[in-house]
Amino acid sequence: MKKLIYIAAFSFIAASLLIMSSCAKLNQISPTAVQASQLFKDSTGLSSAVTGMYSTLEVQDYYGANYPMMCDLNSDNGVAGGYNNTSLNEFGAYSVTSSNIFIQDTYVAIYKTIAAANAIIAGESTVKGASQAYLDAVKGQALTLRAMGHFDLLRAFGYHWDLTSSYGIPVVTTVQTSTSVVPRSTVAATYTAIINDLLQAATLLKTNTDRNPNYVNPAIVNALLARVYLYKKDYSDAAKYATLVINDGAFSLLDKNNFTEIYTSKNSKESVFELPFDQQNQSEYNATTYARPDAASTEVLFLLNPDLQSFFESRSGDLRYNLVDTTNPNGYLRTLKYSSDIKQKDNSAYVIRIAEMYMIRAEALGRTKGLADMNLIRTNRGLTALTAADVPDNDTYAQAVADEDRAEFNFEGHRYFDLARLGQVVNVLQPLTSTTITSANSCFPIPLREISATNGVVIQNPGY
Repeated sequence: MKKLIYIAAFSFIAASLLIMSSCAKLNQISPTAVQASQLFKDSTGLSSAVTGMYSTLEVQDYYGANYPMMCDLNSDNGVAGGYNNTSLNEFGAYSVTSSNIFIQDTYVAIYKTIAAANAIIAGESTVKGASQAYLDAVKGQALTLRAMGHFDLLRAFGYHWDLTSSYGIPVVTTVQTSTSVVPRSTVAATYTAIINDLLQAATLLKTNTDRNPNYVNPAIVNALLARVYLYKKDYSDAAKYATLVINDGAFSLLDKNNFTEIYTSKNSKESVFELPFDQQNQSEYNATTYARPDAASTEVLFLLNPDLQSFFESRSGDLRYNLVDTTNPNGYLRTLKYSSDIKQKDNSAYVIRIAEMYMIRAEALGRTKGLADMNLIRTNRGLTALTAADVPDNDTYAQAVADEDRAEFNFEGHRYFDLARLGQVVNVLQPLTSTTITSANSCFPIPLREISATNGVVIQNPGY
């Protein structure tokens, strides 16, 4: 049985040769279509490989919709739609099993991105005729996306909140064959690999002044470092790297009159890392969260939890409530963040926004120094600023930060991971279901097919 995560990288890299003049998504391509010696022969082939690497991010099972959406569904933000979809219902009941098809496909999709990055890292040094600056830029991008893939896997499938845990993820840093098997690393070792890749990428990309949010650049590397350090509970470095992005000068918060442009325009001033889609290369955000104005609930896979509506109703003046559809004729709730461009279905993936950097710094600096950052978000979204008396201790401040994160990033793939890293999965989700919630529900199971394919070398998470 073929190892799910160790699919030869060249099937995805080779496909990029077919899309150099097109934005079409990658489909199944023979892994022997293009040999590495030919693909990395010159800068043209290397450029094609880079295109292919970015394309792996945009498949439906990763940032084409499912990865962020299924994680919000597995929180107090979402409920399952669709028509009797067993896999969706498992998320809605917070009882995801190791045979869940969304889990299986997303696990494979992320490792495909890692495989593509590894192929580029291994092959770029053989390219002839390219400048060292170009080769450094390519390697920096590949290292960044490899780090992001490993981190996204750790958040979903590992005990990312516990540095002493052995339940990290398989860290794959070389080109694999169909018979290769890599066991799980510890959580600490996984973080080390992720951070090392990002720090090396920062060095390789440091002379890049382009801040196009569609491609890896120094600001994206710093933003990912801020996010990773926050999860690692290294608050000093989290604040440091968030500040670098905030002070970069390329990004700014949109105010209360204009912030919805984040979701109706391309590459707004808020976007640090945004994956673009177009009519030929469609995302699934609209189809899975909105569909059309009069869509039945069976057509919309990821619906809005009434608990999120209640949450917004308790926040008088919060203009982000306007991004919730409470009046559709079929009586269910849904997000409106991806309701534009119904025909084109070219809604972007908002991987990192500048608002997150302010919220990371607000959390990392704590109540005394961080309140100003949180208030900047609040006032730009229609709320009044909080005073020190409103958050008199660390617990109330932590809750205020968590609430602000929920209001800002719902249906962008943050909430489940925030609950897990803050140890709140049981407290928050148990009242919403008859399913028994335990600490095991703070991450997803490793896909059963992966356990079987590696003959148990990749071990399962406890409780599954």
